[in-house]
Amino acid sequence: MVLKELFKLVPFLLSVCTYFVLVPQSSCPIWLKAFLKCLPILFLCMYILTLGEHVSTHSKAPKLLAGLLLSAAGDVFRTLSAHQYHVHGDSLFGLAHVCYIWMFGLKPLNLLAAFFLVIIGTVYLLFLSRCLWEKPQPLQRAAYIYIGLIGTMAWRASAKTLFNQHWSWVKLFATIGGMLLLVSDFTYAVSAFCFPVYNSGLIVATYYVAQMLITVSAVNSGNTVATNRK
Repeated sequence: MVLKELFKLVPFLLSVCTYFVLVPQSSCPIWLKAFLKCLPILFLCMYILTLGEHVSTHSKAPKLLAGLLLSAAGDVFRTLSAHQYHVHGDSLFGLAHVCYIWMFGLKPLNLLAAFFLVIIGTVYLLFLSRCLWEKPQPLQRAAYIYIGLIGTMAWRASAKTLFNQHWSWVKLFATIGGMLLLVSDFTYAVSAFCFPVYNSGLIVATYYVAQMLITVSAVNSGNTVATNRK
């Protein structure tokens, strides 16, 4: 079963390797960088479609597909011009997080996990606020809304495992994926608003691993509409 899932992920893994080989080259045109950035996410969409006829009955698949496609579009905007299309890219990623929150659901609530993430988010906000102090008010508000969305997404991704005795490896994948997406976006925000993070490969690597783990956990959760109705 594990080998079968890994085989389905080969196109995604190869496209990630291609990105890290070609994109750092100075001769790589910007349109190719944008295409290579979103290509692994599109391969994750294809991985979901390997469910075949079960895609329409899988309760998480449509929400996950929407989140991935919004993320891919956000990648394109962020790559084309970090300054000109910054708001466009962040807005699309914000919508992607809304889809992920919807996908993970609100059960169990796990307020202890929420409290833990609020502490982490507060420390981060105190740090980032120093960088946003001189930014325009609309940009500050957008940044705070985005942080709230991704923090909520991480909470819902980890609600079934963090401080919870009833966990499984599939649920743990979702938790790790949500946390890595949090790390990736927080590092990106520091690089965009505070000071350049020269190891940008860390941002991209954690982003791709996060999306892969979230996708694998959702597809293999065995949660279908028919099952929920029962």
